Amino acid sequence: MADSDSLFYLKNQFYLGNYRAVAQNPVPPKSSIEYLPTLLYTARSLIALNESARVLSFVEADVEPAVRAVRALASYLETKKSGGSVDAILDELRDLTIEAEAAAEEATSSYQEGADVGVVRVAAGTAFIEEGEIEEALTTLGAGTGVKDLECVYLIVQIYLSINRTELAKKEIAAAKTNIPAASDSVLFALAEAALGLAAGGGALVSAYHIYDEQVSAPGSSQNANIIASKGVAELLRGHLTEASASFDEALGLNETCGDALVGRAVIKQLSGKQEDADAAYAALQSALPTHPYLQEIAAKSALFDQLKVNYAASKA
Repeated sequence: MADSDSLFYLKNQFYLGNYRAVAQNPVPPKSSIEYLPTLLYTARSLIALNESARVLSFVEADVEPAVRAVRALASYLETKKSGGSVDAILDELRDLTIEAEAAAEEATSSYQEGADVGVVRVAAGTAFIEEGEIEEALTTLGAGTGVKDLECVYLIVQIYLSINRTELAKKEIAAAKTNIPAASDSVLFALAEAALGLAAGGGALVSAYHIYDEQVSAPGSSQNANIIASKGVAELLRGHLTEASASFDEALGLNETCGDALVGRAVIKQLSGKQEDADAAYAALQSALPTHPYLQEIAAKSALFDQLKVNYAASKA
């Protein structure tokens, strides 16, 4: 069943990272056919905004596997934040994945498959990524199996890119083109191709820039810091520092804690030889997003360098 115009717009805003706008969108009555998908986009937007506690109070317990999975993901994040044990929640997500897949075998509508299997897999996969269980996340999402859910494909691509396996990300995208009807017409698929382009460079980088540039001009994107920052990243990688800086400034004007824009601003200051400004930009990033992956990577590399210095000094003693 095709989405209505309003639901199609909401879905694309979610995919483009316009989470605050999606979270503020009114959820229709339970009697509406759009109730469940709208509820799921709203809840997942709150999770993306680090407001998992609101999901637990906002989303009622439900028999739908997708709703239960999103609640479980929110519970996982809140429990982990408080230092509690998450083992039981992870087991629940594993069970929900099996349950949703079994239900999908009996379903006849593409919506049922997308809502139950896709959302459940992505919720479970997200938790496994947070746990550092990359192989389990990939298995849950259906990597290498010709999975027909675009959200799963997108997350698989992101995982492969995060571990520098661009060739596997490329294979996943190629398989999706074959296995998923009209995949090439989807905003989410375009974003997956753009992410691959950023990692691959060359001509693919130019294509990535044009994808982000097009989406920045889409309805609703003028207030979307995330997609504007993504365009800035593409400009930065192309060496267009002035244009990239303008995009990052625009994004931060909309959301002062936009991670990609904060990182991008710091990198540009560093590349421009403005060390004091770079230090201030890094400090702003640390203050706003202390657990940002970029900072974690820098800390890990710094610790490794310090250890190598110790080892070298010991070898010379």
